[in-house]
Amino acid sequence: MTWTWFVAAATLVSALLWLSAVGWAVVAHRPVSVAADGPTMELRPEPPALVEFLTGGWEAGRGAPRATLLDLAARGFLALEQTGPDPRHTLVRIRPARKEPPEDLLPYEALVLARVTALASGGVLPAGALARGTEDEDRGWWRAFGRAVAADARARGLARDRYPARLKAGLTLAAALPAALAAVLFLSLVGPGGWFMSLAIGLVVWFLGTLLVSRLTGERETPAGVEACAHWLGVREWLARDESFPGLPPAAVTLWDRYLAYGAATGVARSALAVLPLGPRDERRAWSTYGGGWHEVRLRYAPAPARTLRPPRESVRLALRRIGSASIVLLLVAWWHAHPPTVIRLPVASIALLVAEVALLIGVLMGSRWLWTGRRPVIPLAAYVYGGLLAFAGFTGGLQISGEWAVPPQVVWAQLPPVLIAGPALLGYLFLLASALLDLSRRAWSEGEVVRLRTGKGLHHLALDPGGRTAVTAWPVRPELYGALREGAVVRVLRGPMLGHVYEVVLVTPSPQGELFPAGYAPDEHTDGHTDEHADGDAAENGPWDEDTGPPAPWAGVAALFARGDPKEFLPLAEAARILRTELREAEYSPHLGVRTYDTADGEAFLLLQTASKVLGRRLLATHKRRATPVGAGAADEAYLRGRRMVLRRGDHVLMLQLPFDSDHSVLPALAEAAARRMVSPSP
Repeated sequence: MTWTWFVAAATLVSALLWLSAVGWAVVAHRPVSVAADGPTMELRPEPPALVEFLTGGWEAGRGAPRATLLDLAARGFLALEQTGPDPRHTLVRIRPARKEPPEDLLPYEALVLARVTALASGGVLPAGALARGTEDEDRGWWRAFGRAVAADARARGLARDRYPARLKAGLTLAAALPAALAAVLFLSLVGPGGWFMSLAIGLVVWFLGTLLVSRLTGERETPAGVEACAHWLGVREWLARDESFPGLPPAAVTLWDRYLAYGAATGVARSALAVLPLGPRDERRAWSTYGGGWHEVRLRYAPAPARTLRPPRESVRLALRRIGSASIVLLLVAWWHAHPPTVIRLPVASIALLVAEVALLIGVLMGSRWLWTGRRPVIPLAAYVYGGLLAFAGFTGGLQISGEWAVPPQVVWAQLPPVLIAGPALLGYLFLLASALLDLSRRAWSEGEVVRLRTGKGLHHLALDPGGRTAVTAWPVRPELYGALREGAVVRVLRGPMLGHVYEVVLVTPSPQGELFPAGYAPDEHTDGHTDEHADGDAAENGPWDEDTGPPAPWAGVAALFARGDPKEFLPLAEAARILRTELREAEYSPHLGVRTYDTADGEAFLLLQTASKVLGRRLLATHKRRATPVGAGAADEAYLRGRRMVLRRGDHVLMLQLPFDSDHSVLPALAEAAARRMVSPSP
């Protein structure tokens, strides 16, 4: 036993020493802080992305691709044109003669130019459309960009590996000592028969150590890098002396040439950086102009519990109902405690009748739980536990076949579970009632700019900047309030102080941000954009039947019950293509099934739509909403999402949307919101 304790202590000490060595390596090999040489306007040969790498701690930041974009514009590969008074009204125009990157472009510059060219439509791209996708979708591109910048810095002698190869090799070899001691410790615990398992444990510990060492990556300075960084910090000081420079728009590159790109690389040209969101947007930061001037705000997303999204009036009714049910349980327990019975005579003559009576009682409780507690049967659960403990105590404490039960003293402990369950529930619902009443009486208006709208996992968040803030909270809102909002709009929001429920959102000033595709634009080279309104009207009015081949008069009522329509009425091709940001064309249409398919340009089925009304609509909704998640879809009465399929209802109409397995399913709510606006049931 002494030997085992000695090995355990040695294993712990060696592991702590090894972790301390890793910590020392991280601290001792971090890049040094560099002081500026002094204000200067002279430019060195390093490109802006490399300047951002040097001045940003020898790590490529998110401003490097935007600075590279400005530099490409200054060198004539792109053109930045401002079409309105707002810098956000900036167009990125690809130079026709420079569609292919020349050989003198650096690898990361070619990556930026290729990405912008791929996003452009007809050689033109609004600045607001530069931010596309999520971090997951952009991770591969960003990793390649960062590696290319670091490789260029090493090739110029401005950076080197932060952790030398000898240091990492030494840490890897040193990890073998705690691994060997861990194997010996396990062997001493289990005996000689566990040598194979002890060897496996030693290898696992050593593998974890090498995995940690492999995570030690990064770059640090060289003498030449320190000299270059000090010079560029001086350039930053010189640019910051101009008070107008931070507010310059991207189109000012025609006057400032490459200075604007270097200002963006050093963080001085903040306005130009905000207008060119190349790459995925940062969900934790946003830019706002409310209160005058561009400023950045940090975002925090508030949780979205049911009490926040639910109207406070419903919370009051729910709290009163559950307070009543919890009080009944507690009163029954109190009565039992005040008048403890010693003998109970049950109105049964046999155990069989007792079992039947108990089964009947359980059925009544299960049938009434929805009346008392809705979807969370907290109080019936307390009743079940209480009754179960009483029944157990009865069968083990003197219940006779005649129905007489001599109640034992230990039954008093059966009063504890319902109190522990119903007591906290009662306090929680009292707090909910007080909060909802305060929310109804103290709600207030606030005005500001919508800086972020985010939809995910069926939740909608709205971030409002009231001005003068460095951090704002994104509030959860109901889907019907979210659909008509756009980032950049100035709105007034009526919100409660306690539960945080958003009652109303009133638009004050529309958003000045432009769209990548104008409304009604269909990127489909096979159509001319003309729509046959008469044909759509006939389809909406007559359904799958036309005037000549319609059903006989006796079957007209039956046909109305099983009416279907063309899904194109609810989600036209142009609207679907705009939301999906891809080229689509109409394909198969089955009038008798109400199914229409939109294909891609290469003929593959991409979006399937199915619609129905009346009886078939209710059947379609009931079929697809099983095991689905309720979500919001704008003006829809109800909507359900499951994987790649979404079904929604408005009035008598039901529409089902389905995407391929390998597509981005996060666009389904946007498609559903667009379709819900057109799903208006005819007047009876």
